[in-house]
Amino acid sequence: MIQYSGDKKIVTGPDGYFELKKPLTDNIIVGQMGFESRTLKPQDFSDDDCKEIVLSLEILELKEVVAERYLTTGISKKKDGTFSIRPDKFGILPGLIEPDVLMAMQQLPGINSIDETVSNINVRGGTHDQNLFMWNGIRLFQTGHFFGLISALNPNLAHEIKISKNGTSAFYGESVSSAVDISSRPADIGKGTASVGSNMIGTDFYTKIKASENANFEISARRSFTDVIDLPTYSKYSKRIFQNTIVTELNNSTDVNYKSDKEFYFYDFTGQYHQKIGDKNDIYVDVIGINNRLDFTQGTITATNVVTEISTLRQLTLGGTAAWRRKWSDRHSSEFGFYGSYYNVDGTNASLEFNQVTQQENKILDAGFHLSDSYRLNPLFNLKTGYQYNEIGVENSDRVNEPEYSRSIKEVLRTHAAIGELEYDSKDRKLYSRAGIRGNYIEQFAMAYIEPRLQVTYMPNTAWQAEFLAEQKSQTASQIVELQGDFLGIEKRRWILSNDKDIPVQRSRQASVGLTFKDKGWLVSLENFYKKVKGITTYGQAFQDQLELVQAQGSYTVVGTEFLVQKQFKGFYAWLSYTWNDNNYSFNGISPDKFPSSFEIKHTVNSAAIYEWHRFKIAMGSKWYTGKPVTPL
Repeated sequence: MIQYSGDKKIVTGPDGYFELKKPLTDNIIVGQMGFESRTLKPQDFSDDDCKEIVLSLEILELKEVVAERYLTTGISKKKDGTFSIRPDKFGILPGLIEPDVLMAMQQLPGINSIDETVSNINVRGGTHDQNLFMWNGIRLFQTGHFFGLISALNPNLAHEIKISKNGTSAFYGESVSSAVDISSRPADIGKGTASVGSNMIGTDFYTKIKASENANFEISARRSFTDVIDLPTYSKYSKRIFQNTIVTELNNSTDVNYKSDKEFYFYDFTGQYHQKIGDKNDIYVDVIGINNRLDFTQGTITATNVVTEISTLRQLTLGGTAAWRRKWSDRHSSEFGFYGSYYNVDGTNASLEFNQVTQQENKILDAGFHLSDSYRLNPLFNLKTGYQYNEIGVENSDRVNEPEYSRSIKEVLRTHAAIGELEYDSKDRKLYSRAGIRGNYIEQFAMAYIEPRLQVTYMPNTAWQAEFLAEQKSQTASQIVELQGDFLGIEKRRWILSNDKDIPVQRSRQASVGLTFKDKGWLVSLENFYKKVKGITTYGQAFQDQLELVQAQGSYTVVGTEFLVQKQFKGFYAWLSYTWNDNNYSFNGISPDKFPSSFEIKHTVNSAAIYEWHRFKIAMGSKWYTGKPVTPL
């Protein structure tokens, strides 16, 4: 491919021969897939000579994989300690008919859901809001449809998900637990494609349109038809998610002849634009939307008339981002991007019994920009630096008509972060290390603090690997539950911001040591960890006992072990995992000084047997875990 005079292009013949008409005024770029491009000036060409142009082979650095097919096809463990999930290469897991990433990640040791949803994922004893979920640089405050039963991410998107439980890169902030980075930005333009699908809940659509050799569009959308057709699957989902809420309690009333009906639907969409400018520049523009809506009608017949009330609950996410990537040379690259997202959950609870209307709303406006730079100092060291700015505003409002009550609280925080990270990879590829530091400054509190991160991996041979990971992290936005009946009792959590008083900045420390063996189809891994999180509040733990209305600050400490053994026999493979953790609270002024966490799952045993033959796949599995701690009367 020859590019000249700005955007003009020609393709050489089979023998590589080409001609350009004079006069030539601009530089000429000569490129070929698999080779490094060369830029030539017009004076490099003479009038009476056919110039020979030689291209050098392009050297691509691939991230080393510690364990390919970790649990199933499409999941792998990287040398830097992260787990990678590729939905487009996803195999099969028990209980999943499609590559639902947030469901699949719960198969990894140390990751569970206390209520078996994707909106309450607990990583090493943490709460769901302590995980950082990002989609192309946008922080997601909503991760599920059907209030947690279905992932809000369309499985048709050919994206890659990186999951880090510890030793997180310094470029990730705002979480004291895990980081889940979802990227659907391909490096190349690729080919156009389209697909349409349907199940017993809704329909989905995906298309990739190649607008030109250097640009493409990707559009995906899903929409449920649960508000039109009441199929058995929807009935089961409905019974599961609305149990023990206001939506179902009316049906159990025997004092008044109540009648109720509900209408629920969800949709999501994404739009992406990718433009390549030459061989060194890429521009990305992405948008995302997620919506859940429930309308709940209640009615009763009195002696004189028919009385009806309508309650509603809506959960909405809108986000957009744009980024520019520049490859200055084979050793140097940079990226600049900015983003904005809006999250809103609002509910109206109209009570027939008490003639009371309660309106509640939780809004988040999150925006910022980032600048990152990567420079390979030499074959052994790679230096990454960056700066991030974030401004987040959270508003909570409540209004009641009888008795009349109104409350509205809005808080804003602006945070700056300076980042430095150094990677080392020895010549023999046996030792890999990444050391990073993140410096944070919160304007409103005039608070500055640093967060070191460390990851060391040593591979004495191809079979064994030892790793050590440690980190300090923090977050200013978290979720609380003020009353179990908030937002119809379905999405009862609301986001709040730290105020450096009764709601402190949460801070975490974590360290882990692991050992992995991989040989002749066997994969055995063992990891022990310690984790402590300070700055939590009782409101953030969803207590339903005597602590439900008590406000206190405290911490939780987790120690645990994660074990996995996996064996592969050609197309058949099986695995068994076991996780143990001891998770305890400690709150100021509350007795006893130490008691089990509401999110402690002491023992978890997970197993599966999978067979794949060409496109035929079958899986069987089981999962057993101990129940939640209870408070004796």
